[in-house]
Amino acid sequence: MISTETNQCGLTGQMPTSTKPHVYIFGGHSGKGMVMATEIASSDRTCAVTTISKRGRPGAPGPASAFAQAMSTQTVHYMAACDEKDVKAVECLMDWTAPSLQPLPEARFNVAEVMDAVKKEIADMNQLQLERALATVQGLKNAVQKSLRQIKARLEFKDCSDQERTRLQDMRLDLQEKEASFFELIADLQQKLGEEAPPASAQQEICHVETLLKQMEKELALQKGV
Repeated sequence: MISTETNQCGLTGQMPTSTKPHVYIFGGHSGKGMVMATEIASSDRTCAVTTISKRGRPGAPGPASAFAQAMSTQTVHYMAACDEKDVKAVECLMDWTAPSLQPLPEARFNVAEVMDAVKKEIADMNQLQLERALATVQGLKNAVQKSLRQIKARLEFKDCSDQERTRLQDMRLDLQEKEASFFELIADLQQKLGEEAPPASAQQEICHVETLLKQMEKELALQKGV
């Protein structure tokens, strides 16, 4: 991983700078460090990445925001403030464990039933309605995938109890089923968009499909904080 002093991959003094499957990147908020972090995140070879520097974040607000957004779409990402020369601080960082994930709230309707209802109405949707519905479903899919990455990361922590592990595995199964449904619906919407959809009227109304999808956004267990 990256050393703040040498910018080389490997060790910082005698302290290993990476563990698997959680990768720690020292100097991770420098230009090279952020490039390395995004490359590791996109490789899908780790369940979590922690970028570390004395400040605990990139210096400039613009790059900091762009970096955090890019990392959040690829992996579970933590930013830490730590002086790599302080052995005690590094040891504390390595012993840190992620907070326990809270149970997902129950949706007030059946996801499969909503999916069936949406599919039945796709044929009557116009181009703009199809595009809006597709964007919404893709957002739901991305939220599910982010939650799955967070669950995977939590399961890797050594302090994860048997009770929590069972709960997380149930959560993961539920989210995987939702993910499969979203992929299927995305394919249907994309196929319909490839055909000749009804022309969009000058005054676009929100169709029933969009209402259902927006309701799913609010009620399904896909909060960013999960």
